[in-house]
Amino acid sequence: MLPLAEGLCIISSSVRRLMNITMTMHELLPAIDALRNELNQYRPLPAAQLEKLERALFVEYTYESNRIEGSTLTLQETALVIEKGITVSGKSLREHLEAINHYEAIGFVKSIAENNEPFNERTLKDIHALVLRGIDAENAGKYRAVNVRIAGSRHIPADAVNVQERMDEYFGFYEEQKNVLHPVLLSAHLHEKLVTIHPFIDGNGRTARLVMNLVLLRSGYTLVNIAGDNESRLRYYNALDKCQVENRCEEFLQLVVEAEMKSIVSYIGIVKTGNSK
Repeated sequence: MLPLAEGLCIISSSVRRLMNITMTMHELLPAIDALRNELNQYRPLPAAQLEKLERALFVEYTYESNRIEGSTLTLQETALVIEKGITVSGKSLREHLEAINHYEAIGFVKSIAENNEPFNERTLKDIHALVLRGIDAENAGKYRAVNVRIAGSRHIPADAVNVQERMDEYFGFYEEQKNVLHPVLLSAHLHEKLVTIHPFIDGNGRTARLVMNLVLLRSGYTLVNIAGDNESRLRYYNALDKCQVENRCEEFLQLVVEAEMKSIVSYIGIVKTGNSK
């Protein structure tokens, strides 16, 4: 995948300026929609170009999403595990499985989006089952039956006896808002609400980010890839914490909107580069 800076050089100067000015999410959303419309002019991409682009994006997304959760695999190691089936010396079996599982889960999410299949409890549990496949067979694809605490967070997740009720409300929110909220904002809310309920023993963050991207892909947007470096991860967790504990969600919504803006600008830059060759 091209670095963002290389993608930006292909985009108009007006869009480049957007990336250098602090804008609110409500100012950014129309710009994102305009870019989605521009991207649609290049769709469908040639099969070979699309496959190569998606493979690079999916590997990078897998690397960053797992890094947020503590994986020590580098981007290159992640690619080797996924694409070559290579075992990296000194890395745990769990880290290898997390990379393979997450990559396949993205493909599953993409298929759901392309086929316009419903997002419901069964879909969510299927996504989670892929995330934890071979790692925790007892809990993969199943809501937790015990209470949990999140290390380093002020938020206390839902009591286990209330998880099913809270998840029913979650899907009720989705059904009520799927044709009301802007898709980028809807994706962010579904992400936040899922990790707030914390319905699974493990894998909640990865699953929530996959659900976020399911909503985005279904609506023609590009994958949001939240970076896993220390600074980005801290901003991400702090924004989530404010939303969960203080009900101040603007910062988290802004984070997701900015991430989508960067993603779609970079994606268009890469597509334009490929089409110019």
